Amino acid sequence: MSLDRQRSDRRKLRAGMVLVLLLAGTALIGWGGLAAWQAVTESGGSTATALGVHHSNVATVTGGSPVSCTDTTSPVACGAVFDVHGIAPGWGPTQVGTVAITNTGTEASTFQLSLTSAVVSAADGMWTPADDTLCGDLQLTVKDSEATPQVVYSGSLAAMPDENILDSGGNAVWASGATGTFAFSLALPGGRNTDEDSVCTAVFTWGQNGA
Repeated sequence: MSLDRQRSDRRKLRAGMVLVLLLAGTALIGWGGLAAWQAVTESGGSTATALGVHHSNVATVTGGSPVSCTDTTSPVACGAVFDVHGIAPGWGPTQVGTVAITNTGTEASTFQLSLTSAVVSAADGMWTPADDTLCGDLQLTVKDSEATPQVVYSGSLAAMPDENILDSGGNAVWASGATGTFAFSLALPGGRNTDEDSVCTAVFTWGQNGA
């Protein structure tokens, strides 16, 4: 092989290697290699806030002071609705207490009044197991505070079912901040012979559900 032919072949080889390196560099730069440019943006601080279901309860025994509670701070320590003594057949009807409910949450809600329990126990040593009918004999009436008050329930205290209640504007769905006051009255009809020496202890629950 001639010397000129060898030199020509070496020049072609060097030119080919340069072309390969150029193509490799282009690939690195153009298709995400180490020398690629990058840009980033970030959207932070995104939040999602839920509505809350809460209410306050202010119970006032007739002749007594208001007792306030809320569903978060004292759900089972709300005041009594009534505290009456010395009743006998033929007593009443008498208003014995009120409860004011306010929707303090951020969500519109429905409310329900329920009788959780009604238990008869002994008032003194003269009580006998036969004297166990006072809760059933007491007649309970609950009225709301609409412009024209509506009867929520009227009948035997022990038989009161769950009752849906309206706010003071007559709305079944209570907006945030809506309120309603409910007056409780009791009576003990005549002719009851198995109620002496006994105590009826009743527990009421005010339920709230997001609408």
